[in-house]
Amino acid sequence: MTTKFRAPEFILLSISVISAGIAVTLASVGVGSANWQTTTTTDVNGRIYTSNIANFFYACRLNQAGNTQCGQRSSDDNNIQYYTINATGNTDIWNFHLSFASALTIIGIVFIFIGGVASLLMILGDRMPWMFFVAPMFLFLACLFMLAGLAEGSRVLKFNDYAAYLYETGHVITIFSCMTSAFLGGRLFDPPVESKSSKKLKKPKASYR
Repeated sequence: MTTKFRAPEFILLSISVISAGIAVTLASVGVGSANWQTTTTTDVNGRIYTSNIANFFYACRLNQAGNTQCGQRSSDDNNIQYYTINATGNTDIWNFHLSFASALTIIGIVFIFIGGVASLLMILGDRMPWMFFVAPMFLFLACLFMLAGLAEGSRVLKFNDYAAYLYETGHVITIFSCMTSAFLGGRLFDPPVESKSSKKLKKPKASYR
């Protein structure tokens, strides 16, 4: 089995790898930034300012003087009452959703990285033919985990700021990278075919006495 790369295949391979790299970068910056949900407040003079920001890991309070108070959701319950998921003040519910969402989003980023590296290894062709299946598989899993993380996190947060938009953009680019990688893998994979001579069975000659 010999895999031959022509110009279109090299272009598709480059697009898939570069797209995966961009997706990893956007998703990593997005998940590490605080501005997933931003709340604004209007003061007595009618001026609007940002009063709270939050992501899956921590939340911050801001005031007009520029002072910021941040706290991890698992260790500072007073600060993290900003995560309003119910009226009873029970933090167990939203804490479960955010823990699950943070794990899913990070696993999704890891899968993007693995899928991008596997897409790059497609260039080895006949040396590692199983990469034609591994690359799109991991990118597909990344899409699923990222979407699940966004869905779980949306039960607590409103995604209304740039950090959430960056992660969502990374998710869309991952879908595109997965489609490109799957198309390229299906186009280049050339399973070994038995030769016609091996299929011919020699019939024993009948002996007549």
